[in-house]
Amino acid sequence: MNRIRLSLPLVLIGLLAVGWISAPVRFTFQPGSRIWIEGTSSLHDWTCEVDAFDGAVEAASESLEGITQGRVTVPVTELACKNGTMNKKAYQALAAEDHPTITYTLKTATLHPSEADGTFRLETLGALTIAGTTRDVAMTVDGEPLADGRIRLTGRLPLRMTDFGVDPPTAMLGTLKTGDEVTVHFDVVLAR
Repeated sequence: MNRIRLSLPLVLIGLLAVGWISAPVRFTFQPGSRIWIEGTSSLHDWTCEVDAFDGAVEAASESLEGITQGRVTVPVTELACKNGTMNKKAYQALAAEDHPTITYTLKTATLHPSEADGTFRLETLGALTIAGTTRDVAMTVDGEPLADGRIRLTGRLPLRMTDFGVDPPTAMLGTLKTGDEVTVHFDVVLAR
């Protein structure tokens, strides 16, 4: 019995070495990747860019087949709304002091490849946490392999701030009101 226990790790190492069991392929977000949020207010539409964020995906293959993990982390104070007052109101509304990050953790992903041009679509379900409240969100992600081996992912996710316990920010003694609905857009590039 002891011989079997000692041999199992050696067998697994051997299978990994010959490629019968493959280690997951890890992809990370590359420079030039972009996340931004668009919304409305009683005065004008607005956009907030996310200046810095971190993300990674693990899959069974280089073509993103068999995705096993995915995560994105956005520091709340990296939201840049091109207006100092709006930035401050956004940080307050998102409870940045108590909940300094917005996180997304992938739960499932179904890959739908296109036979013609190598592009693909991912139907995903993940857990999104904003201001300490976590909700499951479904999202469609479009993918495109790039010539240098990297992969580009694009998509959008409409949300209501109140679904996450966030009161839409107001300004100018309440005369400027932000709409409850926002859309998160992303255009990211992954590389091994």
